[in-house]
Amino acid sequence: MDPDTADVAMLYQDPHPAHEGFADAVGADLVNYRGREPSVFGDSLASDAYNGLSLPEYDVFIVEGSRPLYTAVAKAFTSDAKFVYLCADHGLHALGNGEFEGDSALKSLIGRFGTPMVRAVGSRTIDGVIAVSEFAAEFTRPIVGPNTPIEVAHPFIQPAVYDALGTVSPALESKTAVTVGRAARYKGVDLLVDAWEEVRRTHPEAELHVVGGGHPEDYDRVEGVERRGYVESLVDAFGPASLFVQPSRMDTFPVSTLEAMRAGLPPLVTEGAGTRSVVREVDEELVVEADSASIARGVSRQFGNSHTTNRLLAARARRIGSQFDADSRKAAFRSAFRRVLEGF
Repeated sequence: MDPDTADVAMLYQDPHPAHEGFADAVGADLVNYRGREPSVFGDSLASDAYNGLSLPEYDVFIVEGSRPLYTAVAKAFTSDAKFVYLCADHGLHALGNGEFEGDSALKSLIGRFGTPMVRAVGSRTIDGVIAVSEFAAEFTRPIVGPNTPIEVAHPFIQPAVYDALGTVSPALESKTAVTVGRAARYKGVDLLVDAWEEVRRTHPEAELHVVGGGHPEDYDRVEGVERRGYVESLVDAFGPASLFVQPSRMDTFPVSTLEAMRAGLPPLVTEGAGTRSVVREVDEELVVEADSASIARGVSRQFGNSHTTNRLLAARARRIGSQFDADSRKAAFRSAFRRVLEGF
């Protein structure tokens, strides 16, 4: 299929700003997968199927995430269109095991028909994949089969934020860590908070700033932990810190890690974060297991660094984080999209 002449749409639920940039990069129309949902079906697989049958015709649908994928399955039965799955969430991660945290409807589907059925549907519906990280590509491959083209294209930092973060001078002499994220289990903030008592045994003055809304009030009762809630500017969040922590249990490629790196903060991330691939370029020791004990050891080790070491890590982090600007990442997505279409 010729990428230059294909009529393309992005089927979205709540588009991430970077994904909107991806759509723009390939000239794709944005199409809400729930735009035609009849109220009689409510929020259900039946409504997803109805929406799929009602979609306009395109040559290619880029399917943003796992929930719009159900709508794409229905459309595939009545269309010759090609479907490119933008794997940017954890809906297909650990499919079928006890730790799966996807949509309840998909859980029911797996429970009734089993993981092999879901894999069979996925391999026949998904013609190509663009994953936001190598990690996402790894867990998607068993679903789509060995012959489906998969490319990796990382998201980017929003331009205004990118520019502002380039001005940050983090407090590298402090023993203050910051994490940024919403109060969702997969983000693992509870693991980091649980680790803090152990961190303060080695570094009694250590502080943790939890940025993002909805985090439990119980965090305030942990010595050294401060809930900062939503902040208008990440400059204010990153400035007082010497370390950023991404404690995710599973996260395809959290942009917050990139933002911290752009601000010159050394990042500590878990093996469950897709950003582990870029953090390893800063230092292998900045990637730890996704449990409280490992996170505590990692934070304590970083707080024990010399100021010279911290400055070297910070400079390396800023250099690598600065690679995630909008223009270069949109160009990389455009190239990945072209390769996928040429692989049909």
